Amino acid sequence: MLVPHSPPSASIVRHRFVDELRARGLAGTVVDDAALVLSELVGNAVRHGAPLPDGGISVSWQVGPDVVRIEVADGGRGPLRHEVGAPLVGGGSADAEHGRGLAIVGLLTASWGSAFDSTAAVVWADVAVRQTAEIRARQDAEERQEA
Repeated sequence: MLVPHSPPSASIVRHRFVDELRARGLAGTVVDDAALVLSELVGNAVRHGAPLPDGGISVSWQVGPDVVRIEVADGGRGPLRHEVGAPLVGGGSADAEHGRGLAIVGLLTASWGSAFDSTAAVVWADVAVRQTAEIRARQDAEERQEA
């Protein structure tokens, strides 16, 4: 979907995205995590990017059996390339007032990255649809401790 290169676009896209994920029956925690990631990526495109040559920014997503893939394209250069598992520049401290967005994206996604050429920057993120074995084991252990 093509939306204006302006702050209200994050809310517009997020509402449509959440409605679709809920209609598909995804777990509430997945919907919440994916919505936060989408908001961060759209917000970054508005704050740090530029409109695409045709105007606005492009936001798309695909819901697969394992991940929700989110892609946001703008007309800027985009962030520095991110290698999966590599630390973020500046550390993305949770105490910082700004600059936490990509650290949050890194925590909530199975993977994410960016690509850019002379006309557009695309930032993508994959939010896991199913819990990993590690997360399930941790939750099971917590439930056993509470019992």
